[in-house]
Amino acid sequence: MGRRTGCLSVADRQRHGAIWFAEGAIIYASIVNRRDRLGDMLLANGAITRPQLEQALALQNSAPGRRIGDLLVTLGIMSPEGIRRFVRRQVEEAVYALFSWDTGTFSFEAGARPEGEDHLDGINPESLLLEGARRIDEWSLIEKKITSFDLIFAVLPGQVDGHQSEFTESQRRILPLLDGQRGVRQVVDESGLSEFDAAQALYGLVTAGLAHKVGTSAMAAPSRL
Repeated sequence: MGRRTGCLSVADRQRHGAIWFAEGAIIYASIVNRRDRLGDMLLANGAITRPQLEQALALQNSAPGRRIGDLLVTLGIMSPEGIRRFVRRQVEEAVYALFSWDTGTFSFEAGARPEGEDHLDGINPESLLLEGARRIDEWSLIEKKITSFDLIFAVLPGQVDGHQSEFTESQRRILPLLDGQRGVRQVVDESGLSEFDAAQALYGLVTAGLAHKVGTSAMAAPSRL
């Protein structure tokens, strides 16, 4: 509301996040150690292939400081518009994740700008506030069924044969991954969906009795934050 420009930093023990504003609009956001690297996101969503990503990473090794998005555009693999679309998704998911933090400290550095990162034309924070509040309400329900991202779920093929037309696009993307071997974290990473979209899809399948918890992954994964 004050149309401020600068960086809002948030910290809670080992968790650190930041949101950059320009005249009150969000232009970038990030959370330290969050698993949403642009290259991985593009690969999981089928926007690029593994060889294309490796080509861009090899070029990055010889040109330190160049952003992977810029390199993919330089190589003609992605358009600037395509990169901006995925960067915007990164920013939105980081902001939504920060909404779930209920403890911590914050500070605001006036005039600060993101360095060495792609940033967007401003995002209206009001739309993110509304969506963030909605997600917090839904997470409280989802977490009753999916208590940890290291749980393993399975779907029996015969159970879903008569329900194909009822599934959402997100549910269709995770169904092949619910094989009784992958943990929820791995399902999220391989589906290319956001944590919320994948968990929401899985919650629907579990509630309908189509997906069943069968165990826990051998190596406990980090929480969704």
